[in-house]
Amino acid sequence: MKVLVVHRQQQILQNIKAQLQNWYVESYDNGLEGLLAAKLSYFDLILCGQDLPVVTGIEMVRSIRNLSLNQRTPVILLAEGNETKEHWRIMNSLNANLMTLEEVKEMKDLSIE
Repeated sequence: MKVLVVHRQQQILQNIKAQLQNWYVESYDNGLEGLLAAKLSYFDLILCGQDLPVVTGIEMVRSIRNLSLNQRTPVILLAEGNETKEHWRIMNSLNANLMTLEEVKEMKDLSIE
C-alpha cells in the first residue's frame, strides 16, 4: 500500500511512518509539497494534518479532489479535537474523513490482500 503523509511536525510524521512500517510511506512537512506529490503520483491513502504550512490541509484536499491523480483516493485529516460542525461539513463535501492519531495507530494491523 502506498501512503502519502503530510504533517508539519517531524515527530508525528516519524510516528505515523513507524506505525505504518509495512507500507510504502512518502512524507512531507508542508501542504504544497504534499499537493505536488499527489499531482504527480497515485497513492492508495492520503493522511494529512489540518494546520499545514504554505497550503492548509483543507486547501490541499480541495485541490487533490479537483485536479490530481488522486481524486478518488481515500483522504484522512488528522483530528485536533477542536473540530466544529463546519469542519465536518467541509470534510463530507470533500469526501474526506477525520481521524485521531490513536485511530491511525490502530491501522498498523490492517493487511492488504
